[in-house]
Amino acid sequence: MTDTSHDGLPTRAGVVIVGGGIVGASIVHHLAQAGVEDILLLEKNQLTSGTSWHAAGLVAGGRSTTAMTRLASYGLEVYQGLQELSGVDVSFTGCGSLSIARTPGRVDELLYARDVARQNGVEAHIVDPEEIARLWPLASTAGMLSGLHYPRDGHVNPGYAALAFATLAHRGGVAIREGVSVTSILHEGGRVTGLETTRGTVHADTVVIASGLWSRDLAATAGVHLPLYAAEHLHVRSNPIEGAAASLPVLRDVDNSYYVRHESGRLLVGAFEPNGIPRAVSEIPQGGFAAFPPDWEHFAAVRATAEQTVPALAAADYDRFINAPESFTPDTSFLLGETAEVERLYVAAGMNSQGIIYAPGVGRALASWIVSGAPDFDSASVDVRRFSPHQSNRRYLHRRTTETLGRLYAMHWPHLEATTARGVRRTPLHDRLAELGARFGEVNGGERATWYNGPTAAEGYSYGRPGWFDQVAAEHRAAREAVALFDLSPFAKFEVVGSDALELCQWITTADVDVANDSAVYTLFLNARGGIELDGTVTRLAADRFLIVTPSATRHKTLGHLQRAARGRAVAVVDHTATLATIGVMGPLSRELLSRVSPDDWSDAAQPYTTGRHVEVADGFAYSLRLSFVGELGYELYPGADLALNVFDALWEAGRDLGVRMAGYHALDSLRSEKGYRHWGHDIGAADDPYSAGLGFTVALDKPGGFLGRDAVAALDRAAPRHRTVYVALDDPEPVFVHDETVFCDDVAVGRMTSGAYGHTLGRAVGIAAIDPTADLAGTFTVECKGERFVATVSRRPFYDPRGERLRG
Repeated sequence: MTDTSHDGLPTRAGVVIVGGGIVGASIVHHLAQAGVEDILLLEKNQLTSGTSWHAAGLVAGGRSTTAMTRLASYGLEVYQGLQELSGVDVSFTGCGSLSIARTPGRVDELLYARDVARQNGVEAHIVDPEEIARLWPLASTAGMLSGLHYPRDGHVNPGYAALAFATLAHRGGVAIREGVSVTSILHEGGRVTGLETTRGTVHADTVVIASGLWSRDLAATAGVHLPLYAAEHLHVRSNPIEGAAASLPVLRDVDNSYYVRHESGRLLVGAFEPNGIPRAVSEIPQGGFAAFPPDWEHFAAVRATAEQTVPALAAADYDRFINAPESFTPDTSFLLGETAEVERLYVAAGMNSQGIIYAPGVGRALASWIVSGAPDFDSASVDVRRFSPHQSNRRYLHRRTTETLGRLYAMHWPHLEATTARGVRRTPLHDRLAELGARFGEVNGGERATWYNGPTAAEGYSYGRPGWFDQVAAEHRAAREAVALFDLSPFAKFEVVGSDALELCQWITTADVDVANDSAVYTLFLNARGGIELDGTVTRLAADRFLIVTPSATRHKTLGHLQRAARGRAVAVVDHTATLATIGVMGPLSRELLSRVSPDDWSDAAQPYTTGRHVEVADGFAYSLRLSFVGELGYELYPGADLALNVFDALWEAGRDLGVRMAGYHALDSLRSEKGYRHWGHDIGAADDPYSAGLGFTVALDKPGGFLGRDAVAALDRAAPRHRTVYVALDDPEPVFVHDETVFCDDVAVGRMTSGAYGHTLGRAVGIAAIDPTADLAGTFTVECKGERFVATVSRRPFYDPRGERLRG
């Protein structure tokens, strides 16, 4: 690192982190700890002056999923020893935490949280109202059904914790500069080259945006879309209260949208109210330690419930009201990782008021990502590339943020759907599906039918059988026994065309895609570490043209992956997601239905499995792929968006006497679970290799030119996988799978469910699990659902495989 005339500011660094809050400080500390040199941290005001200064400092080990629990529990360990390590008094208090359930649904949620915590070595106990009263004598237990006690949780001084990380980083050789505003990100040829600051240009090989609520606008200077937006977040502090002791656990009365913790003989009360107040960046002071005026009227509803539960609050009144900005994302999970648009430009932002909890884990995870070029954990739920670019639109974000603040403490139902900023991105068939009774969900900011008719999502949420259970069962049976129509238009669709198209497609895929024209191949897309970044199909349309189809949620990620591989090659990458509709015609009568609306021959000989062709259908034409994600005879039709409605209407009318039925994505999930097809982001992800995932058949190690991640995969011992992927079905027909249930073999925990659904053909819950490869498959297996263990059948083969119609991916 060299200094020039920039008044002590280096003109070059290997890695530059923008943002001096607790997240940025943790990143530079972990980078230095990993042996990275030439690191520069820039803060436009002074360290901790963005959001860290006003955080409540809550620290937790348990989260709702295994991946997030592992990140959070690492942070809990770090905070316990941070003061001794750094010499900075971070005031860690290991008082524990206590979450309260006031409804049966919340009781179920806490049971699942307890199970996930125990699965990952985090101590957690369900407690009754009597025990709640013992743990929190200042609280009235009226209306409480149960609680979840984490004995090792606590709180920390957030500002000093950030300074502790910065202190450790500085000792490790990191250069830290305050009072330096970054005005733009520099890039060339799709790769970051540095940044412009108010004190000159800094050239860099790697840049990390950890700038909190200012991250969106900074990223936009490089053409990068970051969907995060600020909202007011408040907490108040009482006057001294007798009995307010440091030993009181952090109390989370989540059904009433507030938390309480001890502070210096007082009680601090914070709110995650359901009607949040969004704030544009232009409304937030730029000088650091930004705050808004107290808003007692907005706080009134939460205050009333808090004082009802803790009467001493009303008697004591309050001596402080902090109302300051935090940044939130559309799905309330943070943004982490390398951006799709610019190589070596990383992000760690949008922490949704959980930055203190996650900062240590994020710092370690991103440091590893930067060093190795790929994530080493299950990153799908926080990967910055999971969003559609349109979700960084400020009008959209403003509307969504009114909801996301409160979602932190709202019920975290399975299949929970947002209610704000909906209907923005629709498929060509959307209005027709609505006429037919579609209930829509949102993925990647786009609407898609989840089931038809029956209750709305809000009417059907449950940790047991949801309200739409019967509707999905009927859709499932139609696909198994007759014919069902699916609007699969949200699938991400790309064409790679040019003289180097084959070279590109061979490089990014594990399978050999040098196949005959109109042949489709299921394949994986790996990173340099051999982890699974994507899965999908590649269809060769011509010698120099390929159609790539990947899951809906990965559109932005897939496009970035393809464009990065295209650099320096004679190819063009065209995104057809919006220009091509996709209509799934699935079931044993699909061939009969298609023959009624098309003059083409639909026999097996005319179109074998995993082949495609152009067909005449309805009043137009479409490309037909014989593929299926449901485990039955099926076809995917790809008409242009302008012809989609005509094709769909013809199919719907022609299939009436065949029993044709509309089917949504919940039925698709049920069908694929029975067939054992993987779901990207759950069953497979960046931390999984093809062999452990049971997808070794997709790997062509000897194909010419190799492929990205080949060396890492070739070095694996196939006889000793990291885990074994198996298929699991409960023997009892009543329970359902939610996520991350612990799998036991002979009463020993050996793994977890990675995905699952109710198998309506099998008549029981069915899914996929990752288990210890040494587990005895002849043993007695059980799966823990809401604290109760149910006997399960475990198999190396899917439970439903009638004819061997293989998979779409």
